Amino acid sequence: MDPMDIRFMNRCLTLARRGYGHVNPNPMVGAVVVKNGSIVAEGYHSRLGGDHAEFKALKKAGKRAYGATLYVNLEPCNHHGRTPPCTAAIIGAGIKRVVYATDDPNPDVTGNGKKALLENGIEVMNGVLYNEALRLNEYFMFAMRSNLPFVILKAATTLDGYIADKTGRSKWISGETSRNAVQELRKGVDAILVGANTVRNDDPRLTVHNRIKSQPYRIILDGNLRTSVHARVYNDQFRNKTIVLSAEINKNRKKVEQLEKKNVTVIFYKGVKNVLPLRAVLRDLRKRQITSILVEGGGTVFRQCSALHMYAKAIFFIAPKILGGGIPVVNGINRSLHKVGGLDNVSSKQLGNDVMIEGYTALYNKYMY
Repeated sequence: MDPMDIRFMNRCLTLARRGYGHVNPNPMVGAVVVKNGSIVAEGYHSRLGGDHAEFKALKKAGKRAYGATLYVNLEPCNHHGRTPPCTAAIIGAGIKRVVYATDDPNPDVTGNGKKALLENGIEVMNGVLYNEALRLNEYFMFAMRSNLPFVILKAATTLDGYIADKTGRSKWISGETSRNAVQELRKGVDAILVGANTVRNDDPRLTVHNRIKSQPYRIILDGNLRTSVHARVYNDQFRNKTIVLSAEINKNRKKVEQLEKKNVTVIFYKGVKNVLPLRAVLRDLRKRQITSILVEGGGTVFRQCSALHMYAKAIFFIAPKILGGGIPVVNGINRSLHKVGGLDNVSSKQLGNDVMIEGYTALYNKYMY
């Protein structure tokens, strides 16, 4: 692989990361126009509905784009979405060569961008820094390939594996540095999901602090519809981005009316009593254009995700504390040790006094490699 191609693709990835938390559920994309071995213009996708990275870079390059090479970390689009197709801009600018890292994973789109460029006499090379580009946009890639949201199981635990004390309280197991890291995770996902007990015990806001726009959806699994209408997620300025999922058999018309008056969305599932069908829930959320979900609790939701193998990544913040009892992070599955699947690509990092451990599951590997 040409070192120059690697160099400029690395620059694309650096630019693309600037869109983190601002382009969801779109992918992060950076573009660089290179002529005679030097960068003449660059751009990145900075907001949902805004100009694509290629269009920005080509606009800045102007006439200098003629005969140049365009580097971009995702196959240029060839269809009308929120913006016009990038292939038309590339062809019109007189670009001679296009180098990109990954194909567009949308089954209705993949390969069409490359085909359009080749048909117009443009040299195309793909696969440069493929793995790095795939990991950068893993939420988008996974969701497109699996038709499921990319689910991250996130937990803060004590050394002995508890997420809350015997009363159900979990504030604060982890330290401030870990909580800041969670804020960064929230910024990059489309939704945060918790169970009813987490809302009842902790009354969390589940927001990205100091942010007015681009807040993630708050999804509450409340099969019995027993969370209080006075909970903060139902009464703050982002309540219109809160979705409650419940069992129709437990439908409480008065409570539903109260929630809907607050612009909270309530969705019911038929044929279930208390425990909602997680597979169906995730597929329904994907249909709502939710590509990534951060599961933040509690133990019942963690157990469901673990038992059904319905998460792609796990991130645990382990605090140097011992409770000796309380609510375990996962309980009630009782697998044999030889049937327990481990995580792959595991990494760890110290955050203050805590240790963050993250890794990927077999579900991730199934759709990503």
